[in-house]
Amino acid sequence: MKALVVGAGCCGASAARRLAELGWEVTVVERRSHIGGNAYDRRDRSGLLYHVYGPHLFFTDREPVWQFVEPFAEWTPFRCSLRVWIEGDSHPMPFQPETLRRLIPGQGDAILQAMERQWPDRENVTVLELLEADEPLLRLAGQRLYDCDCAPYNRKQWGLRPEELSSEVIARAPVWLKDRKEFRPERFQFLPVQGFTEMFRTMLRHPSIRVLTGLDALSLFRIADGVIEWTGDQRWDAVLYTGSLDHLFEGQEGRLPYRTLRFQIQEAEAREGLPCLSMYYPEASFPWTRRTDYRHLPGNPPESEKTLLIGECPAAMAYPKDEPYYVVLTSRSKEQYCRYHRLAEKTAHLYIAGRLAEFRYYNMDDAVYRGIETAEALHQKERGALL
Repeated sequence: MKALVVGAGCCGASAARRLAELGWEVTVVERRSHIGGNAYDRRDRSGLLYHVYGPHLFFTDREPVWQFVEPFAEWTPFRCSLRVWIEGDSHPMPFQPETLRRLIPGQGDAILQAMERQWPDRENVTVLELLEADEPLLRLAGQRLYDCDCAPYNRKQWGLRPEELSSEVIARAPVWLKDRKEFRPERFQFLPVQGFTEMFRTMLRHPSIRVLTGLDALSLFRIADGVIEWTGDQRWDAVLYTGSLDHLFEGQEGRLPYRTLRFQIQEAEAREGLPCLSMYYPEASFPWTRRTDYRHLPGNPPESEKTLLIGECPAAMAYPKDEPYYVVLTSRSKEQYCRYHRLAEKTAHLYIAGRLAEFRYYNMDDAVYRGIETAEALHQKERGALL
């Protein structure tokens, strides 16, 4: 049987590999000129490895996901520290006791004690939970973190007032009850030594997988009344689609809202670099929401005299070639997406997976998991239909 996989990012590449392992002949079609999706990386003219669409880290607690990706690269452990610039100084990310003591002087320890009483079995809580707590001291802490970070950051990131966004977006930031150096707590935290692009190239290197880049899949098919109609001579038994559903259904329910990014790239002296891999900037006085110093990636020489700094500036989708990086979650957009999802469910032999197709944020391990899971569901359903 033959499957068409649309998209060669984390989700699409993982799905394609799993389908090939299950005996399918797979064609992967990627609109961009390269594989790897937003995890695509390459080297600059000095040989420094950098991530073209913003920094990507692989971390997971899902052992099956780690077992799936491990054979496709040589990996090196990498547990990074990130920071956020607030009121003229940098603070560790995520929020933790040090943050509370410095931003709420004189009351930080009392707030931590109140958190431990309120949530004795938790390692962290969200800013939203602090804002909704009964105890005034906890609400004070939540409001302080919300005012100096969550609210201004989300205004920059989404271009909307905080009240226009879903609550799970505006105050989802965790606050840890104990100080921690590492950004993430997951068990498996690694980066591929030769980069993510090479990892995906190895993943897709299978005799039953063919990869076509620089090709819009909708030049191969369209959907009409729940039926996949092929526009050329080629036919496939099923389609696994990882792109945006408004593009797939030609805007029938209107354009789904996404935010794009403009990148500010600076080759700088090492002394002008950052003290960590990435610094976040919630305040409106800075053009970026995040800036990354790629000298800190493992394998890049930290003692180098030069470094590469890339700042990310969120913006509205204004031009045809703008890439959709982040879904804008509001009550209206979620209802709109549900209408598109119903159209997808009614289309025979169509399967959707990934951050764009499912209109949500996914970490890399989430995307890999969804690719594997959807490929296996497709295999079971389509094979069952033939029995």
